[in-house]
Amino acid sequence: TVRVPRLPSVRRPRLVRRPTLHEMPSAVVLALGSVTAVAATSCAVSLRRQSRASSRSGARVRSVRVAAASCPEIEALQVVPGWHPEGTPEERVVQLGLELGGRVATNPAGVFYPAVLVGDIAYVSGQVPRNTDGTCILGKCGADLSDEAAVEAARVVGITMLATMRQQFGSLDNIVRIVKVNGFVNCTAEFTAQPAVVNGLANLFIDVFGPAGKSSRSAVGCSGLPLGIPVEAEAVVQLRV
Repeated sequence: TVRVPRLPSVRRPRLVRRPTLHEMPSAVVLALGSVTAVAATSCAVSLRRQSRASSRSGARVRSVRVAAASCPEIEALQVVPGWHPEGTPEERVVQLGLELGGRVATNPAGVFYPAVLVGDIAYVSGQVPRNTDGTCILGKCGADLSDEAAVEAARVVGITMLATMRQQFGSLDNIVRIVKVNGFVNCTAEFTAQPAVVNGLANLFIDVFGPAGKSSRSAVGCSGLPLGIPVEAEAVVQLRV
């Protein structure tokens, strides 16, 4: 028979149980408590420093904003211009002989609100050159229409917008000022007189509202507009609310 040598036994490591706080010496417990307190204090100090830094930064930002708001240029822009010296907007419509009836669309092709009010700012949807009989002026600037006819089309767009705003706001006298006008001109690629065309609407608003009718604006040329109209415009106005 073959004798198999006996392997030496392997001793398993003895697991050492960690003592609980109740079993630790009081000195060790006090030391651990001191370390925890120091860490907590350091964290609190760091948070306070961050808070003070943020406050100082916010104060600097606020001081810069106040300084910017007090400059002459900003103060000039904050002045609200007045109406026409010869009357209110509604009175001016009568004085100028503007016919607003029949110009508001009764069955618009798109799905939208004619105007949306946010605070005291109203956003007026795009208006078309609609005549009193409901028909629209058609054509492309630089091809079908002369420069004079294009300017007149923009003026008719302005009259249509006056009719829409009266319907939506109850009276044109509820308008404080015209804030922004965006004009779109349907034109050929060679046509470059878009600003002169949109002047037809801009000058009408100044005739009706006076200084309050002069606004910021854009005059953009495009290759086509709905229904084949030559001009479309939208506006942002401030209301008395």
